[in-house]
Amino acid sequence: DGKTAEDLASSDHHEHIVDLLEKLKKDNHKLSYIQQLRPTQTVQPRIKLKLFGHSGAGKSTLLESLKCGILRSFFRRRRTTRITNAARHPNSPINSKPAVSVSISNLYPGCENVSVRSRSMMFEPSLTKGVLEVFSPVHNALSTADEQATKAIDIQHANIHGVGDFSIWEFSGNPVYHCSYDYFAANDVTAIHLVLFSLEEPYETQLGHITYWLNLLKALTPPQDNIAFGGRIQQPLEVVLVATHADLADITRAFSGEFSYDKEKALLKEVRNRFGNDLQISDKLFVMDTGASNSKDLKLLRSHLQELRANIISRCSPMMQLSERLLAALPSWRKLSGPNQLTSWQQFVNDVQEQINPLVSQDHLRTLAMQLHSMGEINIMQSETVQDVVVLEPRWLCTNILGKLLSVETPKAIHHYRGRYRLEEVQALAPESDVEELLQILDAMDVCARDITNPSMVDVPALIKTNGLHRSWTEEEDEDSLIYGGVRLVPAEHLTPFPCGMFHKLQVNLCRWSHQQKPEEEGGEDSDGDIHLWTNGAKVSQAGVEAMILLVNHGQGVEIQVRGHDTERAKCYTLLDTICSITENLLASTLPGLLTAKYYLSPQQLREHHAPIMVYQPKDFCRAQIQRESSLTNTMGGYRESFSSILAFGCAEVYQQGTLATNIHISEVPLLARRKLCRMLDPPDALGKDWCLLAMNLGLTDLVAKHSNGTPNGNPDSDSQQAELQPSPTAALLQEWSNRTNSRVGVLMTKLRELGRRDAADFLLKASPVFRVNMEALTGAPNGYPPTCNGGTSYNSISSVISR
Repeated sequence: DGKTAEDLASSDHHEHIVDLLEKLKKDNHKLSYIQQLRPTQTVQPRIKLKLFGHSGAGKSTLLESLKCGILRSFFRRRRTTRITNAARHPNSPINSKPAVSVSISNLYPGCENVSVRSRSMMFEPSLTKGVLEVFSPVHNALSTADEQATKAIDIQHANIHGVGDFSIWEFSGNPVYHCSYDYFAANDVTAIHLVLFSLEEPYETQLGHITYWLNLLKALTPPQDNIAFGGRIQQPLEVVLVATHADLADITRAFSGEFSYDKEKALLKEVRNRFGNDLQISDKLFVMDTGASNSKDLKLLRSHLQELRANIISRCSPMMQLSERLLAALPSWRKLSGPNQLTSWQQFVNDVQEQINPLVSQDHLRTLAMQLHSMGEINIMQSETVQDVVVLEPRWLCTNILGKLLSVETPKAIHHYRGRYRLEEVQALAPESDVEELLQILDAMDVCARDITNPSMVDVPALIKTNGLHRSWTEEEDEDSLIYGGVRLVPAEHLTPFPCGMFHKLQVNLCRWSHQQKPEEEGGEDSDGDIHLWTNGAKVSQAGVEAMILLVNHGQGVEIQVRGHDTERAKCYTLLDTICSITENLLASTLPGLLTAKYYLSPQQLREHHAPIMVYQPKDFCRAQIQRESSLTNTMGGYRESFSSILAFGCAEVYQQGTLATNIHISEVPLLARRKLCRMLDPPDALGKDWCLLAMNLGLTDLVAKHSNGTPNGNPDSDSQQAELQPSPTAALLQEWSNRTNSRVGVLMTKLRELGRRDAADFLLKASPVFRVNMEALTGAPNGYPPTCNGGTSYNSISSVISR
C-alpha cells in the first residue's frame, strides 16, 4: 500500500519503534550505532582485588606497600609504633589471656560451658583453643583509639606498581559490618581474593582465621543444579593466602632473602583439603612484613598478582566502543541520579537505549554491565526476582552509607544500646540521602528492619550492645506444667563459626516476622509478636508459646529453644517449625553454599536448666531406629528420652504424621550434600568402591555402561577443562534411583556400608534430615507464615523495592 515501516508503526501506536526508526534515518548514525556494538582490540583495563582478614591482619598496610613505586618506597618510612591495643590486635600474645574470656562471655553470652568435651555421643568438639579466640567482642572490636581502621568496605581505583590497574575492595575485619558482605564479597568470578592472617597468632588460630574467610567465600557461592564430575565448581574464585607480621613473629629468612615459614606446607595442605574443590587456591603461601614495600616477598606477591591478572583478563571479553561511551557517561548519570546512587536494571537499560545506543539489546547490555561490574565501576545486586539493581557508585553504598550507619560512635540513649534508631538519626548519618528509599534498600539487604507498629523506629541488630535478657528462663520459677524442646543448627562440613553477619540477619528476619504477627492482637508484656533482642540472642512469642534463639558454641551453632504449657504441645511444635523455617530460608538465600546439620536438644535438661545440654545427632536416631528402638539414652543425665518428646514435644498427632531418619526419601537430601557424595564416589577407586559398584548394588547396571564411557577416568587423555564439564555419574545415579518408591536414606546408607564406604555413609547420615512432617496434612493448610527473608521471593526483595 506504499506505507513505510514508520507509517505502520505509527498507525499501530508503537511509539518506541517510530522513535527508533527516526534515529536510524541517517546512515552515518546507523553505522556508528552498529560499530559501537562490535568488539575492539582493547582489553578490559582493570579487575577487582578484594582483601579479607581479621582486624589488625595488615590489609591497609599491605595495600599501601603494593601501591608504592620503587622510588617512593625509599622515602616511605615504616611506622615503628604499631597500635597494640587489644581492640586492634585482640589475640596478640601479650594480651591473649584476658581476650579469650572477654571474647567468649561478651560475644557469645551463655555459651561458656558448651565447649566442654564429653564421652557421650553428642558433642562436636571445638576445633582447638585457637578457634575460641577468633573474635573479639563485636562492640569492642573498634576502640576510639583506632580510628584509622577500615570501616565497612573501602573501595578505591589504584595502580599496583608493576602489576597494573585494579579496583581494590578492602573488607573490614570488624564483625559489625559483616551483615552487608553477602552482596559484595563473592559476586565476581573475575576478581582476585587475598586472605590475610597474622603469624603472631598460634598455628590453630591462623588455621581458624583462614577457615572462617574461605568458608564465607564458599558459602556465598550458589551451587549449580547440574553437578559436574567430582562435584567440581565450574568457575571457582581465585584465592591467594598472605601471612603477615612475619617480622614480629620472628620468622627466619631463607638464604635468598625471603621469609621461610616452617608450617607453610602443612597449612596449605590442610586448607586445600578443606576448600580445594570449591576455591582456586594459589600453590604458594606469601609470607611477609606488610610494611616493607621493597622486600623480596612483596616482589614475589606482585609477580603472582600480575600473572593472575593477565590470565583473568585474557578470559574476559574485549571492550566495545559502547563500553567506553558508557564509562564516559557514568559520572554525569551519578550526578543526575540524586542522593541515592541506585537504579533498577530496567531503568538502566532504558537510559542506555535512549541516551547512548538505541540498538543495544538486553543481552548485549547484560554482558556490558557485567564487564563494568568486574571493573568496579558499578555493582549489580542480583536477586531471584524479575529485576536486578544497579548501584551506579559502589563507594556511596559500601563506604559512605554502610560505613557510617554501622559504625555509630558511643551510644547516646538507651534505645541505641538495643540497636534501635529513630528515622531522623539515620537521616543525620546520611544527610543527602532520601532516607525512606535508603531504608527500603537496607531492609531488603537484611541489614535493618522497620517496625511497622512504630514506623519512626528502625532496628539494626548489628549495633545491639545489651547482653542477655532482663530475666532469663534459668532465673524464673518454672511451673511443672511447662514443656521444652529445641534444635541446634551447625555447619556440617567445617568446624568454624557461622559467617558473622548471619545472626544479625536472622535477628532482622525475626523482627520482620514478629511485626507481621503483632497487628492481630495487641496485648500486655509478652503479647503475640513481641520480640526482645540482645547481643547474639532473641526471644519471641506466639499463641502463649515462647522461643529463644541463641548464637552458641563460640558462633558455631544457632540454637532454637521453645517452651509452652503441656496443653499446647502442637503449638510448641508449630513455633519451632516456623523459626527453623525462617532460619533455613535465610541460610538458603544468603549463604547458599553452606551445608548445615540439625541436632536436637534434650527436652528434660532444657526443663531442668542443666548445662551443658545433651545434643542428639542424626546418627543417634538412625542407630536406635535400626535396633527398632524409639528412645535415646541421655548419657549425661542417665535416663532415656523418647523420640516423640525430643522431636515433637510429646505431641502424638505431630509425631504420627512425621517421617523419621532412615525412612526419609532420598530426594529430601539437600543438593549440597549430594554434591559432597559425588566428590566422594565419582573418582575411580582402586578396589572398585566407587559409584560403579554402588549402581550395581542398587540394581542400576544400565547406568554403568552409559556413564563409564563419558567419565574422565574412562579417558585419561581428556582435557582437564573438559573433565570439569562432564556430568557427575553419582548425581545421575541418585537422580535415577530417586524415582523408585523404596529409595530411602536408610537403604542408601546400608548399601554404602556394604560397599566399604563408611565415610560416605556417615556423611549422608550427618547431612540428612532427621524428622519431616507434612504440615499441610497436619493443619489442613500450608504453613501460616509468609516468607520473611529476602532471597528474592518476598515482597521486600531488593528489585521489587527499587521498582516500587
